[in-house]
Amino acid sequence: MSEIKNDRYLGQHLIVKRARGSYTHHGLGIGRGKVIHYSGLANDFITKGIVEVVDIMQFSKGAEIKIKPHPNRKYSIEESILRANLRMNETRYHVVDNNCEHFVAWCITGRHRSPQSIRGKLIYSAGMGVRGLFFTRNPIGFLAGAVAGYALVHHQGNTKMPDFERLEKEFELKLKEDLNNLGEIL
Repeated sequence: MSEIKNDRYLGQHLIVKRARGSYTHHGLGIGRGKVIHYSGLANDFITKGIVEVVDIMQFSKGAEIKIKPHPNRKYSIEESILRANLRMNETRYHVVDNNCEHFVAWCITGRHRSPQSIRGKLIYSAGMGVRGLFFTRNPIGFLAGAVAGYALVHHQGNTKMPDFERLEKEFELKLKEDLNNLGEIL
């Protein structure tokens, strides 16, 4: 049991680079060489994303693992792992609005955030704006295209959002009944 408590990845926000550094994949270390992550595009571009537990080697695929510090984390290691387990087998992955980075941030901080996806939305929107400019030859076309692109991506992502209100209620209930057991296991 002491090997679990000494696991440097336990409860940590883990990051590996993918596709030659064009994006990063995120997971939460849960001890015993395991990581819980939203698989999403981690496996391929066809498989439906799912929140699952994998071993550290499968998660990293040989890439260097970095730890993202959360000095002001809202939830303890045990609470973060409990939160992650509430979403096990979830299949509401969306590359921009509900991805692996959103998942880990929510587990640790309670905030469903992904700076990487914000950049992606802006790049996609700008691309749509360029298309609008190209077809209309008018700066308004750029603006209209960018707004339409952002609205489209945002709408699609909203259909994939988990029920956070229900998850927070579940977390509070589970915390009361499971936290002591989880602490004993670790």
